[in-house]
Amino acid sequence: MVKLKIGTECLPTLYYAIEVCPINKSDVLSLQYVIDTCFRKIFNVKLKEVVHECETEFGVFPVTDVIDIRKRKFLVKCDLSDILLCQLCKIL
Repeated sequence: MVKLKIGTECLPTLYYAIEVCPINKSDVLSLQYVIDTCFRKIFNVKLKEVVHECETEFGVFPVTDVIDIRKRKFLVKCDLSDILLCQLCKIL
């Protein structure tokens, strides 16, 4: 049986430090295209709806949701941090 390692190996690399980078709509669409294309090739499907259903079944969320979640977690950690840079950002 083939085990999909998208969520444990590929996506963390794709999303590395995305929460601290300025991301525009084009970047989001490019990242989503990469993920969608992987699922299209793995499951040999063409329809966008089927691709998104496969992603949902494997727990792969839309890129916009992932970015929002990661940014929220980062800001909470930064807010609780004693690191000087984080403290300066709170003041501003």
